[in-house]
Amino acid sequence: MSNQLTDKVKFVQKVALIHEDKVLILKRSNDSQSRPGAWDLPGGNTEWPDLTQPTGNSHTADIVREVEEETGLKINPEKFNDQSLVLFYTFFEPDIQRYSFNCGWRVLLSNDFDPNSIVISNEHTDQVWISLTELDQYDFGEPIGTYIKTIIRNALQRK
Repeated sequence: MSNQLTDKVKFVQKVALIHEDKVLILKRSNDSQSRPGAWDLPGGNTEWPDLTQPTGNSHTADIVREVEEETGLKINPEKFNDQSLVLFYTFFEPDIQRYSFNCGWRVLLSNDFDPNSIVISNEHTDQVWISLTELDQYDFGEPIGTYIKTIIRNALQRK
């Protein structure tokens, strides 16, 4: 299956998982196609849904799946709603004629959550919980990864 909707349309979703005013970031592997070795949020490209069944909010199933694959956490799909959307950004890449939609989500983890329970996938090499004041100490693969920092800022600054 393709890792994007079409050659011309891409829908990327990222999640700021927040625990005790810190957000989880993951370090991309050095052989990643995009932003190798850069820090990132859990998430990824939305894929075409199963075309044999009617779908509603299929993007929710995709982001829940991505978070579980990359962190081992099972997030309730109801957490992805209008109140938890912290960024909606579009981007056009003229050289390859591709239009990208980027969504950033904010999910608050419960007080009894154990941050040591994260199990990262083989797509990543490290994990760190950071505060807003630590954000600029990490390379998110700018300029492309600038939107990741915006998601983190928006998510941590929202009350």
